[in-house]
Amino acid sequence: MSLFGALSSGVSGLTAQSSAMGAIADNITNVSTVGYKNTRVDFQTLVTKQTSSTLFSAGGVQSKPRQDTGVQGLLQASTSQTDISISGQGYFVVNEVNTPTISNEFLYTRAGSFFQDKSGFLRNTAGFYLQAWPTDANGNVIPANTSLTVSNQNIVSTDYLGTVNLSQVGGTASATSTIGIGTNLPANDTAGATHKTDVQFFDSLGNAANISFVYTKSPTENQWDLSVAPPSGAAVLTIEDGTSPTALVYASTGQLEFNTLDANGIARRPNDGATVIIEGITYTFNTSGVPPADTATVKQVDVRTNTTVTQDVASLVAAVIASDSDFDTTNNRIVVSSASTTTILFKDDGTRAIAIDPTGLLDGTGTRITAQDNAFTVKKPATAYQDYIQFSFPGVPANTETMTINGITYTFDSGEVSNDNDLNIRIDSLANMLADLEASIEANDPNYAAGGTAIRTRQNNDASEPTPSGTPNTLVISSLASGTFDVVFSGTFTNIPTEPDGTATYAAGGTYAVNTNHGIIFNSDGLPSAFNVKKLEILDLASGASDMNDAAGASKKITLDLGTVGIADGFTQFGASFTPVFINQNGSRFGTFAGVTISTSGLVTALFDNGETRPIYQIPIATFVNVNGLESKTGNVWSATEGSGDVTLRVADNGPAGQIIQGALEASTVDIGEEFTKMIVVQRAFSASAKIISTTDDMLEELLRVKR
Repeated sequence: MSLFGALSSGVSGLTAQSSAMGAIADNITNVSTVGYKNTRVDFQTLVTKQTSSTLFSAGGVQSKPRQDTGVQGLLQASTSQTDISISGQGYFVVNEVNTPTISNEFLYTRAGSFFQDKSGFLRNTAGFYLQAWPTDANGNVIPANTSLTVSNQNIVSTDYLGTVNLSQVGGTASATSTIGIGTNLPANDTAGATHKTDVQFFDSLGNAANISFVYTKSPTENQWDLSVAPPSGAAVLTIEDGTSPTALVYASTGQLEFNTLDANGIARRPNDGATVIIEGITYTFNTSGVPPADTATVKQVDVRTNTTVTQDVASLVAAVIASDSDFDTTNNRIVVSSASTTTILFKDDGTRAIAIDPTGLLDGTGTRITAQDNAFTVKKPATAYQDYIQFSFPGVPANTETMTINGITYTFDSGEVSNDNDLNIRIDSLANMLADLEASIEANDPNYAAGGTAIRTRQNNDASEPTPSGTPNTLVISSLASGTFDVVFSGTFTNIPTEPDGTATYAAGGTYAVNTNHGIIFNSDGLPSAFNVKKLEILDLASGASDMNDAAGASKKITLDLGTVGIADGFTQFGASFTPVFINQNGSRFGTFAGVTISTSGLVTALFDNGETRPIYQIPIATFVNVNGLESKTGNVWSATEGSGDVTLRVADNGPAGQIIQGALEASTVDIGEEFTKMIVVQRAFSASAKIISTTDDMLEELLRVKR
């Protein structure tokens, strides 16, 4: 009967409008809920099949609520660095527990009001924990399961996703890998003038150390040499050029610091019998009895009358110079440091690498007396950076063979029997040949003064350190300030010389340039035209930090940034005073965790109070084909359904995934004005449906009265 159908239709209207009122109530109460999506109620008709063309059978109405989960809410600024929001499509991945297992469901939310719980995990106000991909220090995604080696960024699993935990971010220190210096070197300085820049750097443990860059004006115009002594506690500092793939040694300096103090703060002195091995010779300290006789490989350092470490150091240096002809007072391969009378510096001049073993330097208690406690080697500089070129002759040349030096030809002559300063060189013995050749060069070449050290002869030690005879066998020729020159051997040459260490053999008929390339070279405009100093290698740091030598597990060598060739952005040479412009380096001391920054791509970077940063997580964005098909759950989260399609994890700000915005929260999409307007409509519709019921009831009452 139509009246009963009308009554049912009115009831369905009451039910549908009640549902709409419930949605409005829910929307209004969640107007301040972060990331809440407005629920709207649509209606659809319920139609009863009509069996008569003259009578109508009432059906009714049915409500169809749905959330507009794909609608973007307004982003509002927040003061918390862990509050995040998504500008665009996608959802954060969350879990109900901080350490998920396979039984815990991964859910999705836009509510980014995250904060640290007592364990450091990031959770939002609804209690769900933020999930992300862990990264290494370079920002590369790695599996959360450490037993896996390959990451998979499209699987929602505890193997690849982990809960973001900020309490596990430890402190960090960063070793210096780059030092930048800008300064003006005076163009009007005379040869030999020096200037200095002190620079602080940091090792791999975050310890600060100081080194001094000393610039020395070369006799060659517009060129400067660079020297850097090892920092305190280190064994060797080597300066390299930028030659690729293998850098050449520009200069190398080692040191022995006799600075270990006893309980009373007094420097420890060597015990009787303490030893140090330098270039294969063992130097033994004698503090009491009569020293035993020297041998070829063992020399005595008599310190019986010494009372200070300074005197002990001076005695050792004197013993080395007296015992080993590779060291003398002209080549400065061993000297007492000008900065400390208890420090010995070693710097090779092109003779050979200097090997030092200080492990036998102990005091009476068996304690080491030097900061350097391991054997180390001072490297030989490359030929291009040697101040001298050295020719070690195994014997005399043959009669009529020649050697042209700086354009002057010297002929070896068996008939020559005296040193008469002409161009014929005697060959009756190796010592006489070298003495005559030295005197003839000084007499005929105005670049070399008689009796000077610019050209000299010396004994070169060999494998049987030291050579017992003491007979000179090596000619040493310095480079010239006026530029390069050549040494040319005749086409046939008996007993062709070698470098002192035998690493390079000269060839008959060969031409060899003698020229020292300096560290910093300027053009006539005062701008740099070449830098021959590019990297610093520092070995055996006393702090226990790793060597700075690019080896596996070690810190990188320090790259020197002195400016750009042809541009005044670093070093310059103008007619002004020495003017430091800037010093910078990228290392840092130990720093503790100070906060995070989150990029628009979702990379979470830890900030430390020493200024360092380190990537720790990459926050993924979950996207779905049909976001309105997601199933809503308590806590403003959704779960994937068959209607939503499978989840796809993406890097934020890429493809359809939105940007992640730090320090902002997504507001509810509820519009209060619209909700109250809907409420009025729903109220009227509900009243109308109630009126249908009351009117139909009156009609039924009238029908009942007909029977009476």
